[in-house]
Amino acid sequence: MMIDLRDTPNCVVRPWAVLAWMDSPAAWIELRRYDLPRPNEMWELDDAPILSITMPRAEGTEGEVMFDSGDRRHHRVGRMMLRPAGIAMHSRGDGGVLDILTCRFDPVLFAEATGLSDWDSRLLGQCAALTSAPILSLAEKLRHETVTRDFGSDMAVEALVRLLLIEIGRMFRSTPLRSRGQAALASWQITRVEEALRNSDGAWPTTEDLAVLCRISRSHLSRSFAATTGRSLADHAAAIRLERAQDMIRLDKLPMARIAETLGFATASAFSATFRRATGYTPRQFRQSLS
Repeated sequence: MMIDLRDTPNCVVRPWAVLAWMDSPAAWIELRRYDLPRPNEMWELDDAPILSITMPRAEGTEGEVMFDSGDRRHHRVGRMMLRPAGIAMHSRGDGGVLDILTCRFDPVLFAEATGLSDWDSRLLGQCAALTSAPILSLAEKLRHETVTRDFGSDMAVEALVRLLLIEIGRMFRSTPLRSRGQAALASWQITRVEEALRNSDGAWPTTEDLAVLCRISRSHLSRSFAATTGRSLADHAAAIRLERAQDMIRLDKLPMARIAETLGFATASAFSATFRRATGYTPRQFRQSLS
């Protein structure tokens, strides 16, 4: 089933219900519950940039997007995605019930804060699957403030939105242009790295482990991964580790020691210290914030 929202008036019923919302001068935030056909296709277009974060669900999610720009390539969707203003996006996914946090930024403030306005195919490819531990952590805090609406939530939301803008700008500004002669990783090599990081259980993959999977040297992998994706392999792996930790705490209700073991931490205390440095919460505090 195709859902086309490119020119849909605001009065038309949309395929989601708003569970919670917050407004600030910098952005409009909604926690939406989608109930989509299985499978589904959707066209969307907005005159403001929108950051979306999909809440994890037990059966997982699969999908891809194509931005209506020059090369119209399809990109695998990540948990976090940025849809630039004024660019139509076609998505295909497995549908069902999904909770998604959306942050619709003021377009003028977004451009001023991030310096982003021209979107080539390389940047659009990054938009489909943002992997950033700081952005994920800020988005989770934004979700918490939107849902709880506690004392000071208005000020907290405004501060979090502006920090999100800074981190988005930093992430894209840190993307290096590939130097002449610098080889890019093939798509199958990127896929093997992703699968190893997202499916590991008990031993966190080292750079050497990932290099063996990609059939190249460790140094070649480190250089080529940064040139291909715009981020270091270490930063990417740390962001995925944090994402997996949050998903396991949210969904599985496993003991913290088991989560630490699954993600390759030597002890639960080491896991707790790493999680707190990244999010500002201990794992138990994060679990309590979800209730």
